[in-house]
Amino acid sequence: MHSYSAFLQRVQPGAGPRANFSLVVQAVSSDMARITAEAQYPGYKCINAPTRQR
Repeated sequence: MHSYSAFLQRVQPGAGPRANFSLVVQAVSSDMARITAEAQYPGYKCINAPTRQR
């Protein structure tokens, strides 16, 4: 497992109070990090590929 930083952007107006934010998720790969981040915050999409943290 690695730590990935994902930037999420709100795509549904009623999804939440924040328009854009970053979070760190634990995942095996960048693709799984994207899926994990989007699953935790419905209505938000990861617009860029998550980057691995050191």
